[in-house]
Amino acid sequence: MNMVWGWYERSQFGDFFPNGDYVGWEEGLKQYFDEQMSVEQRAALNDWHVAYIGEVARKFREDRGLLEPHESPLEFRMEESRKSLGSLLHLTNGVRAVDATLHAIIEKLEPGVHQFWPLRITTPKGKDYPVPYYGIIVRRYIDSFVPEQSAVHQVSEGSTAYFANNPTKKGYGSLTVLKRVSAGAHLWHERRLLNPSLFFSDELQAAMTQWGLRVPTHHRLNAI
Repeated sequence: MNMVWGWYERSQFGDFFPNGDYVGWEEGLKQYFDEQMSVEQRAALNDWHVAYIGEVARKFREDRGLLEPHESPLEFRMEESRKSLGSLLHLTNGVRAVDATLHAIIEKLEPGVHQFWPLRITTPKGKDYPVPYYGIIVRRYIDSFVPEQSAVHQVSEGSTAYFANNPTKKGYGSLTVLKRVSAGAHLWHERRLLNPSLFFSDELQAAMTQWGLRVPTHHRLNAI
């Protein structure tokens, strides 16, 4: 049927957005900045390690290339223990994580397209959550959005980026995308539609349903 779906990523903490932070990630980036970066590289960042951390964090949210091995957060420690986490997580700094089952599904549908790395999810006491997770950088960007046929508002006057008017079934159903442009893709970002921020195919939706995965609320878009 070639339908297109959009995920609604809520801003309140819960099973899909656990409260917490990374263990050792910022410290590791600061050490890399201090010990391995050239004088010229540091100067380009105003000799400020915080600017470097910000540049790395932008890779989680924007089309800015692959993470280097030392740039990946390796442990996310929750502030409160949760008995059940979703198969797709939205974490601090815009990082997303998927459980082992969803990782396998995505890799089967789009082998080698997206960047994954093992990411430990741990309790406040540092104990591993019983399901393995992987950080993911969605590496496919598509421009299939048709703002002239959609109920959206611009990020700012004159901007070419847009947000959905509301994250409901009706609101997402008023967003028009071209099926011929996204044909063959299974997980992607739209270049001009920033919210919803993650889109996926019928095949991926069917596989997640088949495996009984718990994923954030998602709605169909108007795919023409």
